[in-house]
Amino acid sequence: MNDFLPHLYGQEKLKKELKRLLEDGRLPHTLIFYGDEGLGKTTAALDLAGAITGRTDKLWDSFSSLPEEDLQKMPVITLADQLVWYLHPVGMELKIEQFRTFLEAMASFDEKPHVCIIDEAQTMMAPVANSLLKTLEEPEGNIHFILVTHDLEALLPTIISRGERFGFLPLNKKDFLSLVESDPKRFSLPAELDSSLLFQMCEGNPGIALEVCDEKGSKEPEWAMHFWEILTDSAMPFSTLSAAEFKDRHDFLKSLRWISLVGRDIMVLSETGDVSLVRCASVSSREERIAPRWSGGRGEEAMKFLKLAETAVARYINTKNVWDVILIELTHIQKGEKKWIR
Repeated sequence: MNDFLPHLYGQEKLKKELKRLLEDGRLPHTLIFYGDEGLGKTTAALDLAGAITGRTDKLWDSFSSLPEEDLQKMPVITLADQLVWYLHPVGMELKIEQFRTFLEAMASFDEKPHVCIIDEAQTMMAPVANSLLKTLEEPEGNIHFILVTHDLEALLPTIISRGERFGFLPLNKKDFLSLVESDPKRFSLPAELDSSLLFQMCEGNPGIALEVCDEKGSKEPEWAMHFWEILTDSAMPFSTLSAAEFKDRHDFLKSLRWISLVGRDIMVLSETGDVSLVRCASVSSREERIAPRWSGGRGEEAMKFLKLAETAVARYINTKNVWDVILIELTHIQKGEKKWIR
């Protein structure tokens, strides 16, 4: 395992840049880690905080030992002898009380390096962000802020202008397959998946891959195929599918990604008819049957909308509302109603 940011897989270019800045004494006092969920931004923030404070092992021992339920209940978490502060949303957003707690404590910090990690920074409302601005404008020499976000556009421009941005990218196929093969226990593939199909489904995102591999008694892709068949064949798809239940946002996203994977097959078949291009072989004959009814650009429009729906969920829009809109929009697209005709 690499000594610098040792828990972060891939992102080699970013690692080199951060290491160089740290070694040269030019690491910005405010860093913004951005990119899709699942690419290792929080992991990198914790690793970098360990490198800044010299407490990597102690930091990770403390953080990894926190039960998930405690992590959700604790609005402010201190790690590594209180040199690292970790703030994350309480419920749906970061609260001003969390920042007040940190700022009050900051007044008594000694000369040792300190780090404040603000996870899911896009959930700061304007009053909260504004309360942080003065501190970011005039940072103390021994304090670094690391803002982590999967939605850079949702951050206030004034916050973005105070920090230096570091983008996280999906892994290429070679690195992704190497990661999966290096840890077969964590990346235990469901029976219907091989590593190449997993890469296509997850688009090189390790976090999504872990979620997929964590499935117990997976209902996919059978459930996803059933979704497309009901949407295509039923006279009342909304009443049939609207009762679907998802245990949480991550469960919803996993189902949505499977729907998109099967949907891509249907889109390709509707335009080319080439079965060799199908990726979900276990349901290919069923995909082939309904594909003609998604021709004329319908399949493409459906996929565009599903991508938009995934973005909406990532921005914490209520999953039930997103699900209902998906059913309504895709039903209109499939029927070829004027609004959706290319």
